[in-house]
Amino acid sequence: MKQVGVVLSGCGVYDGTEIHEAVLTLLALDRAGAQAVCFAPDKPQLHVINHLSGDETGEQRNVLTESARIARGQVQPLPPRAPSSWMR
Repeated sequence: MKQVGVVLSGCGVYDGTEIHEAVLTLLALDRAGAQAVCFAPDKPQLHVINHLSGDETGEQRNVLTESARIARGQVQPLPPRAPSSWMR
């Protein structure tokens, strides 16, 4: 089965990956017979937004941890550059 990397950037339309876009991407890959492998940067989010009010909360969250919400825990730290073994 072919593996395809999907880069996520947290969770939330205002401060990360938009959930509908991520889910539809993962679904399309699955339907195409590919295995999605999710990655995200392991770093603090720049902004954390209250999605009800649209205001910045001042909280600290990690992009990798927040991305795991979408990937249901199956997310790996994004390496600084792709290993040559991935280039096919």
